Amino acid sequence: MREGSYQEILEEARLKVRQMPVEEAYRLFRNGKGTIFVDIREPGEVSLGYIKGSVFIRGDELEMQARHLLPDKNAPILLYCGKGVRSLIMVLTLKEMGYTDARNLAGGIEAWKAAGYEVVTDGLLTLEQLTHYSRQIIIREIGVEGQSKLLEAKVLVVGAGGLGSSAAMYLAASGVGTLGIVDFDRVDESNLNRQVLHRYSDVGRPKVESAKETVSRLNPEVKVITHKGRLTPENALDIIRDFDIVLDGSDNFPTKYLLNDASYFAGIPYVFGAAVRFEGQASVFYPKGGGPCLRCMMPTPPREELVPT
Repeated sequence: MREGSYQEILEEARLKVRQMPVEEAYRLFRNGKGTIFVDIREPGEVSLGYIKGSVFIRGDELEMQARHLLPDKNAPILLYCGKGVRSLIMVLTLKEMGYTDARNLAGGIEAWKAAGYEVVTDGLLTLEQLTHYSRQIIIREIGVEGQSKLLEAKVLVVGAGGLGSSAAMYLAASGVGTLGIVDFDRVDESNLNRQVLHRYSDVGRPKVESAKETVSRLNPEVKVITHKGRLTPENALDIIRDFDIVLDGSDNFPTKYLLNDASYFAGIPYVFGAAVRFEGQASVFYPKGGGPCLRCMMPTPPREELVPT
């Protein structure tokens, strides 16, 4: 915590921090490399528009988050807020933390907009979404653009058991917009130690029903599509083709090969998963993207007596 009055700290920042004119900042923005734009505003302000590609770190969390979100202390960093005052003081904080090339956008995003430079306003997240997903949005590889893609994504989870339960809950919590769940089974007491979509009150119910209720409680924004029944060669392609990616939580190789084949013909990625006791395997197969498929690794399913589940 800095000592001194707000005015004294502000004057110190004006003396020690380089203010970058919007014209120079825009040239760096158009170059698209090197400089990291950091938006320190509150979610309510971000929801009105932001500079594309920005990293989002609220000003009151900058000291805590900078160490892992901005690991390179020699990288060029440009902070901005609404009018350039709060960010000016935050740059001073970064400098005291050892950041050697931290600068402030003079006039903030208001000066940027006044100069006629582009601001993202289409497809903005709501204030509630910015708050809900804030811990993902601050990750540079996700940001607002990545979160928007998650909200538009459609993921099919096959199997609402051990693997499928955890996957479905994390996908829902992260904001995947549409979640499909396929399972033919009913909840049994023996499932409850690991299949976290289900509870004692769900025993005897179809797994897809309790799964949908749990996902909806976790994140009401997620659209849940259920398919109660077995996946077969007759229906697999019709079920899969409406989704962007297939996540396999099944417990048998015939279903895994069926998912692989249907995903291949649908031209979408197939995420393979399997776990027995303390061992597990996971892989992504996407032949359309230039990679192999499951049959490339194992042309035929293993014999039943070699599979422990």
